[in-house]
Amino acid sequence: MINFRLVSATGTKFEGDVYEVILPAQGGAIAVFEDHMPLISAATGGVISVRVKPTDRDDDMKHFAVSGGLLEVDGKNLRFLSDDVTSSDEVSEKEAEAALARAKELVANAGSRAALHEAHRVLAHSTAKLHIARIKRRHHN
Repeated sequence: MINFRLVSATGTKFEGDVYEVILPAQGGAIAVFEDHMPLISAATGGVISVRVKPTDRDDDMKHFAVSGGLLEVDGKNLRFLSDDVTSSDEVSEKEAEAALARAKELVANAGSRAALHEAHRVLAHSTAKLHIARIKRRHHN
């Protein structure tokens, strides 16, 4: 087991011993297990999936949308820091679809390079929120 701590600007969103964490890293998704090699890396926006026990099915995994961030692994501990973290319990599919539409408008109307960069960050996070909302719906139907 590896101790996983997911921290947002508003506080800790998840903390506990887990079997596996799948993270959106710069080079693509990575899976982290106990005794993972030490690593510090920037992360992209996307979905973090957590398998608490080795026997948990995919349907039992916990999912979080993140806006990017920083991850640190030392083999026994994994920390992920992000400005914005949303759990699947905090979002509905309808709200996520509306947020995605607003994010696409931000991208289309960005007036500067900085505004476009921020709009793409919001778009990635909105896309991840819609993804976890759809996972939740599939698993609860």
